[in-house]
Amino acid sequence: MYTFNRLNNAFTALLYQPFTFSLFRPMLVALQPGDSLIAIAASDSNKPIGLALAQILPQSNDALVFSIFVEPNYRSQGIGADLLAYLEKELISQNCTSAKLIYTSGQPTTVALERILQKRNWTPPAPRMLVCQSTIDKIVNAPWMEKTEIPDAYSIFPWGEITQSERLELEKQQEIYPWIPKTLIPFGHEEKFEPLNSLGLRYQGEVVGWMITHRIAPDTIRYTCGFLRPDLQKMARFIPLLVKAIQLQAKANIINCSCAVSVKRDSMANFVKKRMSPYLTALKESRESVKLLIEG
Repeated sequence: MYTFNRLNNAFTALLYQPFTFSLFRPMLVALQPGDSLIAIAASDSNKPIGLALAQILPQSNDALVFSIFVEPNYRSQGIGADLLAYLEKELISQNCTSAKLIYTSGQPTTVALERILQKRNWTPPAPRMLVCQSTIDKIVNAPWMEKTEIPDAYSIFPWGEITQSERLELEKQQEIYPWIPKTLIPFGHEEKFEPLNSLGLRYQGEVVGWMITHRIAPDTIRYTCGFLRPDLQKMARFIPLLVKAIQLQAKANIINCSCAVSVKRDSMANFVKKRMSPYLTALKESRESVKLLIEG
């Protein structure tokens, strides 16, 4: 007989660390009674065999499900679906009205996870992001890597050299006529940005584009936030900015690179699928599924 219960302290949660992603383990082992982190554990005669982990979002009645994991020897027995059912019940008791789960396709457990979501009446998974991985020696062979020239009116500069007046001007423009999507405002991605190849693009002396990167491992750079002012996008001025960032990474002999592109950004998503994909080592899809827990 399997047992399901909510974990309420770091001592018991410590045993369940292997049952979630490394990113969430520090949160799990800091668990306290009344925490917004909801951890539902499955056990077999006190032996940990599974975990469903979610968090109630601040100042919200919504929850984000981080992971659902079952020990391999116990899979295909309905434990994953039961974990999600118990998690939903606990979220409802905390007055959550909805829950969302975001995951990446192409994993060994993807099919099983999607079956669980279907069984529990979550919405059909919807594409969210294209998740790209490559190596520098592969990506530099792409034909578009030769597009390095830009007109004299443009100039590429290290992002760390953006001036205070330029920052204020971007903020002012965003207040008057917002042309930058909220998720792509560069100032929201500056924490621990990679100075090696985080770049900006000026047009006639005005900042109109950027590529903010982060070193997520000693040998890996993530291309986190890239954008170009909409009226200039059709002129393909973003590609030389991307190429310059990749060249700087190659020169520093940093082997791996990654990025994620929203499927709603049609031009970038098409660029990834048609022109970048042959030079990637992996192309996966981030998907999301939602469930309404309490009728409004």
